[in-house]
Amino acid sequence: MKRVISACQEQTHQFETEKDYQDYIVSLDRKRVKYKIVDKQTQSDNTVLVKMIKSYSNYPVADYLK
Repeated sequence: MKRVISACQEQTHQFETEKDYQDYIVSLDRKRVKYKIVDKQTQSDNTVLVKMIKSYSNYPVADYLK
């Protein structure tokens, strides 16, 4: 038998605007999703590229987000 002790996903998102990015962050906060922004870059075409670590399916996150 196996059990998931902790789980996170590393994701890269591309947003069309800074406002889209901010709206996404607000939605994560509203849903109480645990996340950590690893890197955020604004590209020359004003798109926002974000690397983040995010909790997966409400599993405990252990030390992933420290």
